[in-house]
Order: sequence, then C-alpha cells, then structure tokens
Amino acid sequence: MTALRTIRRLLRAVRSFYANRQRDALLRDCDPRMLKDIGLRWERGKLVPINPERFAPKTEAVAASSTAPGVSESPGEVCPRCGARLA
Repeated sequence: MTALRTIRRLLRAVRSFYANRQRDALLRDCDPRMLKDIGLRWERGKLVPINPERFAPKTEAVAASSTAPGVSESPGEVCPRCGARLA
C-alpha cells in the first residue's frame, strides 16, 4: 500500500514539474509589462508572483499572535483584499 502511494506521489510530482516547465516556456517570451499585468515576474530564472503574500495561506498561529487571546475579529474589521486591519 505505501509503495503504491509513493509511486502515485512521484508520478504526480513529475507530471506537475513538466506542466510547470511547459508553462514557464510559454511565458518566457512574454514582455515584462505583460507579465506584470498577469501578476507575475521573473526572479533569478524562476517565475514568481509579484505579491506572494496574497497567495500565502493564512494560518491560525499568525492570526492568534497578531491579536489578543480570546478576541476574534469580525469580517468587517479586516480588508478583504490585503488582510490589513481597518481603523
């Protein structure tokens, strides 16, 4: 069972590697302004998002450390776009 799961994960990783490689090859010829419109940029030969913090998963540990214990923020107190506290 574990060998089968390991093989599946390996195949999935190889498949995603080649899909990302093909995507990067297609975008390599794009103008930097066009990539900026998409929200991407080239950094040290890798395609990365312009604002990586927008795509980072928000964890409970980060949210708990930024607020007082036991205090929860209502959805209206946080900017839906950037996640910053509203005044």
